Amino acid sequence: MKQIIKTSPPKEFVDFCQTPGVSYCSLSGKPKRALREQLLKDQGYICCYCGCEIHNDENTHIEHIASQAAHSDHDLDYNNMLAACDGGGKDRKDRITPPHQQHCDAKKKDKDLPVSPLTKEIEDLLIYFEDGTVKGRDNQNKGNEIIQILGLNVAYLVTQRKNAWDAYSDFEYEDLIKELEWIREKHKGKYEPYCFVLEQCIQSYLSIDESETELDTEAATV
Repeated sequence: MKQIIKTSPPKEFVDFCQTPGVSYCSLSGKPKRALREQLLKDQGYICCYCGCEIHNDENTHIEHIASQAAHSDHDLDYNNMLAACDGGGKDRKDRITPPHQQHCDAKKKDKDLPVSPLTKEIEDLLIYFEDGTVKGRDNQNKGNEIIQILGLNVAYLVTQRKNAWDAYSDFEYEDLIKELEWIREKHKGKYEPYCFVLEQCIQSYLSIDESETELDTEAATV
């Protein structure tokens, strides 16, 4: 996952919050669209959890880091809000996706993550593989807990991540270095979908390639 750096909330949302008696349930129309747009800008138009591309429409959910069920006093706290994909809540034919295939916000529901996506630590807890799978890599098992809560190893996400990496797998070493620099930055305000997955996979691939080159050089000098 990628650490999210928050900016300031949009004026429309601030004005809404200053209206007496409002709650998140009454948030709609222009204030909600402006809020969702700012969250998307903060995140480079990728889901806060899986990293897929998302847009300012009803398929993008406004997610609460600290769940509304347990932290209702933070339901209008901009620093508690992120933009997430619909998590497979509905498939392309508008049918409900089975619970075991849901992910991200749809899977998380009222659970709280052990680590916030707003912290740098979130980038050190998961390791992504070229086959599309993901595993936790911390000794406290926070990474695996996040994977379980968010359903990050459902078949759909595994396939999407593998397809994203396959598009780069035949690149030459020098081209991958350039791609790595590209992936790390926003372009026209947007990150490459699954950018943090690609960054890890490319870095791993480059490290293996460097090791093999060193071994070949040593063998040639013997």
